[in-house]
Amino acid sequence: MNGELTERSRRRMTSLPLLAFAASFPLAGCSHAPEYSILGSFFPAWIFCSLGGLALAAGARAVIARTVVAEYVAAPVLLYLSMATFLACVLWLLLYS
Repeated sequence: MNGELTERSRRRMTSLPLLAFAASFPLAGCSHAPEYSILGSFFPAWIFCSLGGLALAAGARAVIARTVVAEYVAAPVLLYLSMATFLACVLWLLLYS
């Protein structure tokens, strides 16, 4: 039994570098990351998409808070966090895809 476990772990250890090498192929086609130079510092574009998603979610929260829908929101923290993430991803797809 003990010899069987070591053989299984040996096979797993030899396949791990091969798996890591194969997983790097989808990333080989990536060029540079979109970034902007602001006063000499480079900021990645995902930061701006995140801020835009947060701003849009805050605007949506203001609209929801003024309507009757706010009474029916079960987990507002989860809703607004997922809304901000979704809107940031949509901005990324619209602007950089």
